[in-house]
Amino acid sequence: MFTEEDIENGFQRFITTDILSEEQYLERELLAEIKSEYHAGKITLLFNFSMNHSIIVTNLAKLLGNSLDEDYQICLLNLLVYLPKSQRYVYPDVSVTRDKAKISRKTKKGLDALLNPKIIIEISTKDTAEYDMGEKMICYLKLKSLQQYVIVSSERKSIIIYTKDKNGDFKVKTYSENDEVLIEECKIPIDKIYRKVGFEVESEQDENQEKE
Repeated sequence: MFTEEDIENGFQRFITTDILSEEQYLERELLAEIKSEYHAGKITLLFNFSMNHSIIVTNLAKLLGNSLDEDYQICLLNLLVYLPKSQRYVYPDVSVTRDKAKISRKTKKGLDALLNPKIIIEISTKDTAEYDMGEKMICYLKLKSLQQYVIVSSERKSIIIYTKDKNGDFKVKTYSENDEVLIEECKIPIDKIYRKVGFEVESEQDENQEKE
């Protein structure tokens, strides 16, 4: 489905020309070595993960796991979420459910997909920021179960959170240096989310690539 050149280009976002049914995608994805997302019949290759991305995901999992009660389940990276109104299957960096998780199972051979995340967290890069805050966000906010959509920058201490109010509208709040972030019922110092994240290292790598 994807060429070696596509993969070597750093898992850049790439959409196939093949149109697949949801069932075909789920069966292929079960056996795929490289994960991809389903966008209304087309397949999108996932971005490669940086060191900062991995560290932030790990930090969030620990912090939320220590703060949320036993009714919550925290899922990382490799759990599909189904967005029925947008005909999409996506892999959020972190998804959180409360009480019983609802699972979509379209085929016996295909992957399962989560239907009712309460919180979705995406770790954003310069390559994914526009997508995370645009097209993908619009699809996420259509989910009835979703209460919070959290966008965490991997390039600076900046977090944007969309929280659903009592009227069903999403209100946005931005957090930066020295702030305390509110995710569900958890108040988390932003410095803890970015613990051991090295922004300078990634900047040096970008400069070296530009010189080459």
